[in-house]
Amino acid sequence: MTRRADGELENDVLQALWRLDRPASPGDVIEEMQTDLAYTSIATILTRLCDKGLASRSRAGRAYVYSAASSEADLTVQRISSVLDAVSDRQSALAGFAKSLDAAEAAQLAEFLRDSE
Repeated sequence: MTRRADGELENDVLQALWRLDRPASPGDVIEEMQTDLAYTSIATILTRLCDKGLASRSRAGRAYVYSAASSEADLTVQRISSVLDAVSDRQSALAGFAKSLDAAEAAQLAEFLRDSE
C-alpha cells in the first residue's frame, strides 16, 4: 500500500466536501471520494479539519454532518497570503509567482488588478 503525502488525505476530504456542496456525513464523503477507507478514518480527518477551522460540523440526529468552512478559492487566497506573510522578500516572491504564470493567466491577473483599482 502506498503512503499518502502529508496533508493529502485532508485535501482529498476537503475536495469531496466542496464537490458535495452540502452538509455531509463521513459516509457521504467516502462515497464521493470513491474510496475504501474506513468510516472512522474519514471521521477522524473531518474532526481534524474542524479543529483547524477548515470545516464545520453540526448535529444531524445522533451523528454529525460536516461542511467546508470556506470555498476552495477563499482557502487558496488565505494560504497564498500566509506564504507571502512568511517570506522576508515579498516583492521577489510575487515576481517569481508572476513569472511562473502562463500568458493567459498573466493576462487574467493583470485584468483583475486593473479592475481592483
